[in-house]
Amino acid sequence: MASNIVGRGQVEREPVFRELRELGLSPIEAIYVASRVLGLSLPEAKTAIYASTAWRDQQEDWQRLQSGLEE
Repeated sequence: MASNIVGRGQVEREPVFRELRELGLSPIEAIYVASRVLGLSLPEAKTAIYASTAWRDQQEDWQRLQSGLEE
C-alpha cells in the first residue's frame, strides 16, 4: 500500500492521512503506512496522524486505550 501511494506521487501529509482513513485502516495500520510513505519514525507518524484533520477525532479514544493498557 505504501509503495502504491508513493508511486502516485502523493506524499503530502493531509492527503495521505485522509486516504488512509477513507480506506478504513485502523489507526495502527495508518500509522505504519504513513511512516513508510512520509519517511517518519513510528512515534512521529503517530503524533502527525492525531494532529491531522482526518484523524483528530480518534485521538481521545486512542489515549483512553493506551491508558487502559498501562493500568
